[in-house]
Parts: sequence; structure tokens; C-alpha cells
Amino acid sequence: MKIEAIPNFATGLYAFIAKKSPCIRDIHQEVAKEVCVKISSGKVLDLGTGPGYLPFEIAKRAPGLEIVGIDLSSGMVDIARKKANELGLSNRVTFKTANATSLPFGDGSFDLVVSTLSMHHWHDPKACFKEIHRVLKNNGEANIFDLRRDTTKEVNAEFRKKYGWFLSFLLLKFVRAHSSMTLRRAEEILSSIQATFSKKSVQGTGVVLRLQLVK
Repeated sequence: MKIEAIPNFATGLYAFIAKKSPCIRDIHQEVAKEVCVKISSGKVLDLGTGPGYLPFEIAKRAPGLEIVGIDLSSGMVDIARKKANELGLSNRVTFKTANATSLPFGDGSFDLVVSTLSMHHWHDPKACFKEIHRVLKNNGEANIFDLRRDTTKEVNAEFRKKYGWFLSFLLLKFVRAHSSMTLRRAEEILSSIQATFSKKSVQGTGVVLRLQLVK
């Protein structure tokens, strides 16, 4: 059985590791840049937001965006809310404890849905994507990113060159052992989605998988 939420006693450690990890920081920054290229105003939903690092990166770059982050862990949401207040972003960045299979938002509430390093935890991906489809506006887009388990030797070598042997060893051997998925599994999830999206695609770039869906 998948553990979908990080236990509250471990949230502080996770937040610290995520903050200090150059790889995770780079992923959040790249995703934030992409989001701000796509839209400059409107509402963004971040699924599995954790300590809120991605919403903060987006908010810093796009003053016209309102970002909502959800997470199953109330401890994570508490950390994210506290940080939002510290950064003076609580008027544009809010957080809720919620499950992606039953989102507490009305139909067509968001212009864009994002998620980073969370999909491998989803117990019922089909239900999650059904909810993503429901809360997206017409022509709205979802971009779901996760770590890829089946990378090539060339990709692994490039990763080690960029981040050094120790951090690469931790991510490629230990983190990916329980927090990643294969390209084939991502394709299976994409093909199983019953909600009607006008566009569905999956790409593997480096150590990251990306599912892109347009309503």
C-alpha cells in the first residue's frame, strides 16, 4: 500500500532536506519559470505542495498569479503557511490540507495545475486526473513532474557531473528507490485516464518525467 502523506513527525526533516537539495531546488525553479512563461495572471493549483517551495518560486516571479497548494500532510501545510507569512506572500499563496482525489474547489477554478515529485505517491491516479480535469478551466493545462527511475547511463553520468558524486548517489540510488517511476508506468497512467483531455503527452528529460495535459 502506498503511503500518500509524509507523517507529521517527519515533515520538518523533509522540508529541510528539500530546501538544501540543489537538485530539488533546480526542479522547482525550472518549473516555476515554465509556469510564468505560460501564464502571468490567474490561478494555479499545486498538488502535493509539501513545504510550499514551488508556489513561493512562482509567486516571486509572477505578481499577477494566485497560487493554492494542497497536501495530505497537515504538518506540511503548517510549515508552508508559516513560510508564506514570513515571506509576505500569504495574500497570494494559500495552502489547504486536501486529497487530490477529492479537491475542495469548484469546477473550472484554475488556469493551470502543477505537481512536482508527488505523483508516485498517488494511490488512485485516475481519480486524481479526473479531479484535475474538473477543476481546470476550458483550455487549462496540467503539468505533472516526477523523478524518472529508468534513466540511461548517459543521463546518470551527466547528473553526477552537475551535482557531484555524493548527492548523485543519494538521489539515483536511494531517493529514486521509493520516490520515482518508470517512463512505461507514466505512459500506462496517461493511457488509463478516462477524463477527456484534448492533449495528453509524456516526456522524459534527464531524471525528470513530465506529463502534460490540456483540457
